[in-house]
Amino acid sequence: MLPELDSSVAILGTGGAVPERRVTNDELRGLISGYDGEPGEFSAWVDRVTHIQERRFSDPDGDGVAVLSLAVCRQAIEGSGVDPAEIDQILLCSFTFEDLYPGVHAWLVKELGLEIDCGAVILTGACAGSLWGLTYGRSLVQSGQCRNVLVIGVECITRAMDFSDPLTAILFGDAAGAVVIGRKDAAEATGFIGKSILKTEYANGNIMMWNGNSPPRPVLDKSQPREQARTFIRMAGGPRVLRNAVNRMAASVVEVLGYSMQDLKNDDPGLREILSRVHVVPHQANGRIVDGLQSKLGLHEDRVYRTIYIYGNASAATNLVTYDRGLREGNLRRLPPPEGSSAMGTIEPCGRTIEKGDLVVLTAIGAGYLYGAIAFVQAF
Repeated sequence: MLPELDSSVAILGTGGAVPERRVTNDELRGLISGYDGEPGEFSAWVDRVTHIQERRFSDPDGDGVAVLSLAVCRQAIEGSGVDPAEIDQILLCSFTFEDLYPGVHAWLVKELGLEIDCGAVILTGACAGSLWGLTYGRSLVQSGQCRNVLVIGVECITRAMDFSDPLTAILFGDAAGAVVIGRKDAAEATGFIGKSILKTEYANGNIMMWNGNSPPRPVLDKSQPREQARTFIRMAGGPRVLRNAVNRMAASVVEVLGYSMQDLKNDDPGLREILSRVHVVPHQANGRIVDGLQSKLGLHEDRVYRTIYIYGNASAATNLVTYDRGLREGNLRRLPPPEGSSAMGTIEPCGRTIEKGDLVVLTAIGAGYLYGAIAFVQAF
């Protein structure tokens, strides 16, 4: 049995956008250094270890965090049917925004024509940031503090890349997604389920980010650099990070549905029935992580939504842009190449779109580690 449904609050509208520039694996090879594989094998190697075949790069003089955010906000507001004057809060989830203050969050209030007393704040939760934004937005509406909340997940992460680190540089792309959370007719059995799962595990040696906006300062771990010239990302840990991501996201999905990992191990009939109809939208960290999550939960591939093949890992944007694409266009699958082939896998559509009444779970894990899940019954 699922946890209690709050049918009075729901996601009312969504938006998703990516920059126009597509960067294939072949093009990316010319941008990075430090790759020591065989010539001509780079594209197939990237596809094999990440399942990414292309990603989107923002234009430094064009479609940055502000432009992408504005586009997805307009989509979400239009889709929700909410009067912009009744949006009381913007929650911008990102760590690659251009300016700290007044910042893109405050600029959006002006550009969207929202009321001057609309609040706006930036949340930096790395790849899990949108889960915190969704949870806070839901809570603000449930408590009566706000009528409607606009939650944005957006990153122009390729501007923060160290292209001399190929194991990191192959992963990331730029994207944005947004949702409007507000009140709805409680007579319909749609809305948020139970409580969000939001957890933290301090693990400083695997996924690291340094913020060039901040002045030099002491660090908690003396083995780490004391200062950096600009924001950039470095990853380490390999299979350990992959296993941890799969296990933490799987546990979060099961827990938000009201069960435990022991129930999953025991193949509990109640949990298995729920999992047979759930639509999981995971953080797009790496294609093998998404595959591992699908296998761990025992789900059919068309119920685990993927954009990793065409967008890469867009950090805080991935859950929301993948959810929006699942609503509008459906899912994708990758057919692996023949054994021993140097070709990339084949990407093709699969499954149907997310529809009204579907049980949806968003789950993510990010640097820190920050991880968790949020569940709802699709309201439109």
